[in-house]
Amino acid sequence: MNRDNDTYRTVADRHKGWSDANPRPRSRSALSNFRIPQPDDNVEKAIGTALGFGVGAFLLLLAAVTFTASRSWGAIDRSGAAVAYAIATFFLLLGGLGGIAATANHLFKVIPGEAPHHH
Repeated sequence: MNRDNDTYRTVADRHKGWSDANPRPRSRSALSNFRIPQPDDNVEKAIGTALGFGVGAFLLLLAAVTFTASRSWGAIDRSGAAVAYAIATFFLLLGGLGGIAATANHLFKVIPGEAPHHH
């Protein structure tokens, strides 16, 4: 497209003049009436505890599934798959127990303690 010709300049000038004379109305924000709820500390603590223990329990459930898969692969002499599932079981067990321990630590030691002095 050649934008140097007279027709383009004429149309562009007319459009610019029209858009300057008729500014687009501002649309209403979709979030103008939305207020983010602020839960109190007990609700926030309960949600965090449920999520922390829930994720840990889910990882332990996955560890049980991978342990079962490891045993079933081992039963049909597929030692490579059995070892892989055993390794996955170990890390899922580690993650699940670690997540539960971290949640308990945060719940019983970090939250009740005093905040350290900041510089």
